[in-house]
Amino acid sequence: MPSGQTGFFAPSGECIQYGCALRLYSGCHKGPEIQAGQYGACREAGNCIRPNAAGPTKAGMVFKTGPDTLKKERMLLLSALNERGELIMLTERFTRLNLQQLKTSHTFYCRDCREPLILKIGSHVTPHFSHYRHSTCATFSEPESPMHLQGKKDLFLWLRGQGLDVSLEQYFPSIRQRADLVVRKYRQLFAIEYQCSPIPFGRLMERTAGYRRLGILPVWILGGMPFRSPGKEAERVYRCSDFQLSFLRHTRHHFYLFSYAPGKRKVCLLSHMMPVSAKTFRACYAEKPLSAFSFPFTDDQFSLVSAPVPLPEWFVERRRWIGLKIQFGKAFQDPFLRHVYEAGMHPVSLPPFIGLPLLHMAACKQHPVEWQFYVWLDALFALRTNAAVSLDELLRLFTVRMEKKEIEFRKSPYVRERNAAKAMIYEYAQLLVQLGLWSKGKAGYHMNKNVFAPKNTEELEHMERHLSSALRAGVSNGKAEQ
Repeated sequence: MPSGQTGFFAPSGECIQYGCALRLYSGCHKGPEIQAGQYGACREAGNCIRPNAAGPTKAGMVFKTGPDTLKKERMLLLSALNERGELIMLTERFTRLNLQQLKTSHTFYCRDCREPLILKIGSHVTPHFSHYRHSTCATFSEPESPMHLQGKKDLFLWLRGQGLDVSLEQYFPSIRQRADLVVRKYRQLFAIEYQCSPIPFGRLMERTAGYRRLGILPVWILGGMPFRSPGKEAERVYRCSDFQLSFLRHTRHHFYLFSYAPGKRKVCLLSHMMPVSAKTFRACYAEKPLSAFSFPFTDDQFSLVSAPVPLPEWFVERRRWIGLKIQFGKAFQDPFLRHVYEAGMHPVSLPPFIGLPLLHMAACKQHPVEWQFYVWLDALFALRTNAAVSLDELLRLFTVRMEKKEIEFRKSPYVRERNAAKAMIYEYAQLLVQLGLWSKGKAGYHMNKNVFAPKNTEELEHMERHLSSALRAGVSNGKAEQ
């Protein structure tokens, strides 16, 4: 291994003096054959034979075999090799003078393709290495911002400060992916991807699957401070994009999003997320210093004490959502509205226990009024008093709706649809038991009394007040039992 190289990823027994494009320290006449489409550079003149050409290469010459690769964006790097094969990492504390001296006294090469790199030292950007404009490096990635460079640097130092074995910008040739950071803990490799710019969900899942094929656990971290409130912060309402929601995670008790803002050196946390529309959530927002966290992240690090949304406020949001659904839902063209009307009901007169807020409902794209209505329509409205339905049967009927795309879940590598569906249905069933509408027996859940739809606004408000009182009493009893 060249002098100065650190890490634990270079396989032993391979050539350490010469390099090919896609295998670190291999691919010349002393290592595996270079395959078509790969790139390489010889760092020692006369020692490497250029494929399909006569004579040795010159020091630093880059060769290419096979067809051209697709054009990709240039990647800004914090690490490079110098002319002696030593690893230079810009995560170290360099003064501007040190960097200028480094730039004038050394030449730098990409660790993967061995092409020459430029050391850029701007007054307003994080110092970094970059390929030349017409580079043919096969490892180019998404364009990077100064925030991405600084965030990657901060995360590297944070991990190293915990005494962990961490590698910067490690490339995995078999899946053609470069991770921002790779760290080993508990004999497990983790690939950390610090994502500042939106990428298609398919690309995110492709990279996730690539790491998992190698037995590496991917950890995706959003960049910056992406969570914005469209109204007053005191209202605790936040709007999230589909890209941000693809990073949705959950603990046993709530769903959350988190990001890292290098400007503040803080982790931004959006927790206890309750959807009031497809992309708007009531949630608890907090900022914590990066130093307050340790790796790997655990659920308890993201658990914040948060009071649940008061039911009176939730019922106001519920009525607002129903009003907008009627106004813009296009009646029978909307599956939910069509099913409500065909059941001989009106959305406004749905009983308030259809559309209750739950801890696990953020995983579902549909508003709780929609999917909870389907639970009642498919299994409960036709039940006689004391007739039972099992949790498995509720889940089976729910899955049928999912197959019809009438119920959909948010796309995230951290959310498994069936598990999320089961958690939502179980939580909803337990809440209905707490409200006295259901009881749980050996055969499953059964209704304690027949249900009815409110005939007017007065009856609806009366039912809402009754539900609020019942839930408050249930919470108080639960605390007393503890």
